[in-house]
Amino acid sequence: MKKNTNKEIRELQLRVVRLYDEFTQFSDQCAFLCDSFAAVPAQQEYIEPETIGGISFYSHWLKTRLLEIKNELRKIHEQLSEFENL
Repeated sequence: MKKNTNKEIRELQLRVVRLYDEFTQFSDQCAFLCDSFAAVPAQQEYIEPETIGGISFYSHWLKTRLLEIKNELRKIHEQLSEFENL
């Protein structure tokens, strides 16, 4: 195996570890938000406009962050596929 390939594999391993750490943190944030979203209608008959705005903001953030993680995983997958072809 080439020296460059070893370096590229090591960099890829570090990206996977970093992404795992980010995903773990994101997963915890999602769990908290889901619990919070579920509690709002159970505790209030009327939902304040600010609460609705906050739910909308965090819903958008969740979707955006999921897309970022998906794209990073796709890039890692593509790089791993390149190594298989060596």
